[in-house]
Amino acid sequence: MRFKIQTIAFLVLLVSLSSCIKKEFTEPDSPAIPTGTQMTIAQLRQFYQDSVVNKGLTSYRFTEDYSVYAVVTMDDKMGNIYKSAYIQDNTGALNLHLLSSGGLYQGDSIRLYLKGTILGEYHKMQQLDSVNVDKNIVKVKNDVTVQPKKVKIIQLSNLLQGQLIQLDDVEFKDTGRTYADADNLTTENRILKDCYGHEVNVRTSGYASFADEKVPTGYGSIIAIAGQYDSETQLYIRSPKEVTMTNPYCFDGTYMSKNFDDGNLTSWGWTTQKVEGCKDWKVESRGGKTYAVMSNYDGTNYIKSDIWLISPAVDLSSSTAPILTFKNACNYDGDAIKIKISVDYDGHSAPSTATWSNLPANLSPGNWSWVSSGDIDLSAYKSQKVYIAIEYIGSDSSGKTWEIDNIYIKENN
Repeated sequence: MRFKIQTIAFLVLLVSLSSCIKKEFTEPDSPAIPTGTQMTIAQLRQFYQDSVVNKGLTSYRFTEDYSVYAVVTMDDKMGNIYKSAYIQDNTGALNLHLLSSGGLYQGDSIRLYLKGTILGEYHKMQQLDSVNVDKNIVKVKNDVTVQPKKVKIIQLSNLLQGQLIQLDDVEFKDTGRTYADADNLTTENRILKDCYGHEVNVRTSGYASFADEKVPTGYGSIIAIAGQYDSETQLYIRSPKEVTMTNPYCFDGTYMSKNFDDGNLTSWGWTTQKVEGCKDWKVESRGGKTYAVMSNYDGTNYIKSDIWLISPAVDLSSSTAPILTFKNACNYDGDAIKIKISVDYDGHSAPSTATWSNLPANLSPGNWSWVSSGDIDLSAYKSQKVYIAIEYIGSDSSGKTWEIDNIYIKENN
């Protein structure tokens, strides 16, 4: 009986002690791991250039007290990387090779003590080797979020090496296939492409917990680490949950287009507004081209006119660097057309009910010479819904004939 009572008392004490353990904590700097001189990741990379590359060496083992503060952006718990982690600060990113797997987790804010580690590279991927989590890592904070840098495939380079990036408007070329060969535990590449033909490999380990999942169809976005192997950029995804491709087709960078080839002036939501005068825009075909044309001359007289050709609403909320382009030609004497933009037009009322701003454009010098408007920057409107208008003005004594074709609002690539 006495033994039983003692056992119960011990269990009560154990439960009592357990309930006092703080499960979420911020670990202070350990006095056993000195701080020394602080470096940024950019300084560490420059140190590699100065102390390794410029001296014809292959690596550098730290014997001094240096520390780097950074956040873990990818760990190895999902199996896509092994005994590795990626860290990032506001100056750059770096791959860590660990002496043993585990111990570092995505979102850990850490102080990385460099003494005993080896700075080098593997097939052009810069890395810090021989990192001992117990001896080289001090955890400062948990659950820190690093926002991915939004880039395009064409912008991927070694300057982004190791960084957390996000690609939008991309899709997998290898649809219907799994990320890797889980049966044979074989690492494989899957090609990711944008709508302009640029491609990059998404490389996944056969040991990844999601290796047997099929890559998604459709287009959308992907968050990944930008790795490197020799001259090739490779992407390593942290989780398939960060691959969001639910749109049914590839976005080709065009938000609005109008070429009048269907012979219809007001198809796809286009409208005209007669502020003054009875003449109107119309569609003509000549010399193999179909285009919109406006003239205030009726064959005998000039008619005072203020006639607008207005686009449908164009949503630029997801745009990055939108531009407006169009082709134009003219002849005879009179006023130039005006290119306008509005964010508060309702799509059907008189233009005077809204606020319109003039946009600069390269216009035809005359003699029916077709020219490009040039790339008209709409980045000031990239988070809004806009209307584009072409305003024709003619007096009762003069008026040019203006022809317009191939109107596009698209990404500037």
